[in-house]
Amino acid sequence: MLRDLIESGTPILADAGIETRIMFETDLELDPHIEVTALLDQRDGREVLRDVYATYVDVAWAHGLPAIIGTPTFRASLRYVEGAGRGGVEAVRRLNSEAVAFLHEIRSGGDHEPVFIAGVIGPYGDAYRPEDCLSHLDGADYHAAQAEALAEAGVDLLFAPTFPSVEEAHGAAVAMSQTSVPYAVSFVLNQRGRLLDGTYLHDAIERIDDAVVPAPTHYGISCVHPTVVRTALQDLHVASARGAARLREVKANGSSLAPGQLVALDHAESDPPEVFGESMHQLGIDFGVSILGGCCGTDAKHLAALARRLEAKAA
Repeated sequence: MLRDLIESGTPILADAGIETRIMFETDLELDPHIEVTALLDQRDGREVLRDVYATYVDVAWAHGLPAIIGTPTFRASLRYVEGAGRGGVEAVRRLNSEAVAFLHEIRSGGDHEPVFIAGVIGPYGDAYRPEDCLSHLDGADYHAAQAEALAEAGVDLLFAPTFPSVEEAHGAAVAMSQTSVPYAVSFVLNQRGRLLDGTYLHDAIERIDDAVVPAPTHYGISCVHPTVVRTALQDLHVASARGAARLREVKANGSSLAPGQLVALDHAESDPPEVFGESMHQLGIDFGVSILGGCCGTDAKHLAALARRLEAKAA
């Protein structure tokens, strides 16, 4: 059903910021290795996470939009799980399975339909340092355990966001393709609209499409401001009609500050919700992007401003 919605171009509301909301709206301490995944083992942490996700599902319900919520597993792969002292591959499987079950609870506890669950897989290293990335062969091997765990736990989509290097994104695509679940790859870009390793967006999309079977359901852009997305999509549509047709998702930051500047702040930084909502809505109109949501610095108010506009478009 999700694949059909994506192919039809139906507006779909993705979730918004998770980590930044926990950091700036609560007193909870995030584990330095697995970050929000650790909250699943804490009663207070689970309730805060539940509340955050519920605000996003409620926005989708209020505006009659399909929703996608992503598991809190961006750093629930082997390197980070081991670094947190949680164990090895079996711990990866347990944590990812518990994260999926948690979102199933949230979905089944509400009346809104449809709500799709995306199993989130982050890069091996720092998402803003392409030099930390794995080769595509090593990436395929590294990401396999997490992809399998999420798929077996019952996600609707595997989602690899904020990949700065085409090499590791290629590897993650291979790992996800070996499950029976649809999957998507989303890139983080520099101010010129290229991947952080310097690869042109259309080259990254075409490389993975040509090399991996089955190919991703779609591609996306993550964790950059809507103005950066606009630059990237303008270039993509000029460079490759094929690549442009495959770019279906944007989850944007609320602030135009670079990621390194954002993480150094002691508060959330973002455009006003109405500005964010209009910028994102216009991206969808101008470039045919149907899955829209937020990333760092965004919250339910930003999502609601976007959802009002998507609802009007869908009507």
